[in-house]
Amino acid sequence: MFEKQKKNYKEHIMSTLPSIVGGIWCGALVGFLVFFFKLLGEMLVEISHSIYAAAAKNTTVAVFVFLGLILLGSAMFVLHKCIPEVKGGGIPRSRGSVVGMLRLNWLRTLLGTISGSFLSFFCGVPVGAEGPSVLIGTSIGSFCGGSFKQKEAWSRFMMTGGAGAGFAVATGAPLSAILFVLEEIHRRISPLLLIMISSSVLSAAMVNDFLCRAFGINPILFEFGIIQPIKLSHLGYLLLLALLIAAAVTLFDIVMAGLNAFVGKRKKKRFNYIFIVSVFLLTGVIGIMSPDLLYSGMNIISDIISEKTLIYLVALLAIRLVFMFLVTSSGVTGGMFIPTLAIGALFGALCAKLLVVIGLPGDMYGTVVLLSMTAFMGGTMRIPLTATAFFIESTAQFSNILYISLVMFIVSFVAESINSNSFYETTLANLKKEQNRGLELRIMRFEMTVSKGAFVSGKAVRDIVWPPASIITGITHAGDFKRVMDEDGEQVLGEGDVIILRAEVYDIEEMEKYLYGLVGEEYQIISDMIE
Repeated sequence: MFEKQKKNYKEHIMSTLPSIVGGIWCGALVGFLVFFFKLLGEMLVEISHSIYAAAAKNTTVAVFVFLGLILLGSAMFVLHKCIPEVKGGGIPRSRGSVVGMLRLNWLRTLLGTISGSFLSFFCGVPVGAEGPSVLIGTSIGSFCGGSFKQKEAWSRFMMTGGAGAGFAVATGAPLSAILFVLEEIHRRISPLLLIMISSSVLSAAMVNDFLCRAFGINPILFEFGIIQPIKLSHLGYLLLLALLIAAAVTLFDIVMAGLNAFVGKRKKKRFNYIFIVSVFLLTGVIGIMSPDLLYSGMNIISDIISEKTLIYLVALLAIRLVFMFLVTSSGVTGGMFIPTLAIGALFGALCAKLLVVIGLPGDMYGTVVLLSMTAFMGGTMRIPLTATAFFIESTAQFSNILYISLVMFIVSFVAESINSNSFYETTLANLKKEQNRGLELRIMRFEMTVSKGAFVSGKAVRDIVWPPASIITGITHAGDFKRVMDEDGEQVLGEGDVIILRAEVYDIEEMEKYLYGLVGEEYQIISDMIE
């Protein structure tokens, strides 16, 4: 009995210790790299502001600005052609890479993401650094995972931690980062994943905090100050607000899906080139007229808390929505997290004006804007828990937790009831379709035996990152001395166990390579196609 407990304890240590050590190492690297990525990005934005200001005063400078935008747009097109992994926002790409839907070349993706993002920042394209930061963290995680013996299996764990670390540094919200990875990327919670993510996020947050202090930078993304607490008497206004946001989220998803489908039918090289260059030129026009309307939208969010005229809000919302549709459809490198928050804040400002007209106290304006901002983001990305945590971390207040939770519940319920896919899911589906174009989708059955010292040995089924679109249909344990279930009723795998897995497969060779990384190479994997 004692020997059995000792063996179980050793297995537990051997399965969790690498996650902690690897997570700390990966998080530190991501924290360091993403900090300087953001710092250089902000410098490019400041330079861009100065150039647009000069172009607004001098026609000759404006001509050179537009010529430069054509060249930079052409450079973005060439970058996409050479490194298609950097098209669009980084969050869908990261999720697809972590769960195994998409392939990832860590060095090429890392360099391409940084280069493409800098092009977008310098030109003023309305994108943020958050999505690229997540993809940079995912790439670094893949690099760190390659140093482990079972690199095929550990890479996805390390990519998980890296993605969370990148989000934490980009937003200054570590708790939201942990929930983001669990809710958006893996969409499940397991002890081992939580250990890996927490180790990476905390390590990255500490490195970022140290560097921010050294450079005199505030690590917090938003600081809204004290906002008015919501009272129970405001409940009716909140219910109306939640329904308005839910309607906006639904309409937003439908329009985005329709636009992506429209553009997808015209995916020709000449069209793509013209599309990207047109986005850059339109950015230049707006930049010369009013550069504050460009970039990620951070200035809009900070400024919108103070009341603006109705015409200003409608015009700004229309411009940001048009840019959002154009940027996501063209695939210009950059993140959509902050731009989505900016659109939510603008829509919230319009809702706040309506609610004030029908009786809501005027001092609740800022609170409604922040509620709408986070609820819109949570609804469009389908991450209600992350959005709620982000609201708390952004405002540093706990008095409105009940009400932001209520609004998020209603928005999520309506969005799920209509059963429309978020634009992040649509983007990922398009990326998967493009990667596997020309390949045949098969349903395969795999029978594999766990080798001695394999990655899965001593771990529960829930702690393994199995291939996407797969299900375990049976487990046969090697002997009675093996633990069959842990305290939560989960199957725990051990040496000699036989696992039957059914999965959707495009590339059989790639699938078997990953499965050998999980169960070891001592035994041959038997596979056959299911009719």
